[in-house]
Amino acid sequence: MAERSPGEERLLRQLVATLRCSVCRRTYEGRHMRVAAVHDNVFVISVRCVRCRNRQIFRIALRDESAAEMTRDEEERFAALQPISSDDVLDVHLILRDFEGDVRKLFEGREPDSD
Repeated sequence: MAERSPGEERLLRQLVATLRCSVCRRTYEGRHMRVAAVHDNVFVISVRCVRCRNRQIFRIALRDESAAEMTRDEEERFAALQPISSDDVLDVHLILRDFEGDVRKLFEGREPDSD
């Protein structure tokens, strides 16, 4: 099996920690994941829920090596952000519902919020 970079390993653990158990809905802990296989940047991840012990298999595809790397500053910024809420999703839905035009124009020149 091909070696994983520390950036890929970190990203996979972060991704797994955003997923929820299909049985008890608890989020998985990245430290409980195991990479079962890798083929062409598609990772087969096995993880067991610490609450109900349900085992789940995920396939996670990374586009390329650079997609797995974040700078320390980016990691800190993203870690400090609040999770997206259902209200956030509804707000975006309401904005886009009647929007006509190029969606990219909505975001041109905008800097990320610095909450």
